[in-house]
Amino acid sequence: MITLDRLTPIGRLGKPHGINGEINAYLDVDIDIDSLKRIILMIDGIYVPFFIASMRQKRSDTFIMALDDINNEREAAELTNHPLYVLTSDNVIAEDDIDEDDRGLYASDLIGFTVIDDATRQTVGEITDINDSTENVLFVVATPSSATVYLPVADEFITEIDTDRRILRMNLPEGILDL
Repeated sequence: MITLDRLTPIGRLGKPHGINGEINAYLDVDIDIDSLKRIILMIDGIYVPFFIASMRQKRSDTFIMALDDINNEREAAELTNHPLYVLTSDNVIAEDDIDEDDRGLYASDLIGFTVIDDATRQTVGEITDINDSTENVLFVVATPSSATVYLPVADEFITEIDTDRRILRMNLPEGILDL
């Protein structure tokens, strides 16, 4: 049986990519892609290995992954937002990325954070996903009124990231919430 103490977190799965079971994978660490043969996901309270059928790079920290036995969009959608693990013994993490403190913060790390607009001091909503389907990467934010807003992932708008309280403060351009 696989236990958490044998695992290393490497990122999370995003939304399905297409209809054939491929899924976006957001990686928080540099991985030796050629040696990555399987990932581990928690399914119904146990850690389950999934073997990788194919994997290709989409962006610097995003990959499109096909897993054995995941054959359609519905099956892939069931894995959305699952944390991704590898067996520590698989040694797939690049040597220069082993120190977690030096790895930086990725947009995908902010999923689940609450966005606060600095100008109004009001809560905008919670980041539920990252949209990287266009040239400009966007936070997908669910507002308290159940609407969805898209905010640019751009350093010039981010004023503070409080990882302890899971709050992202932003200086938003006027009118962006009305789009």
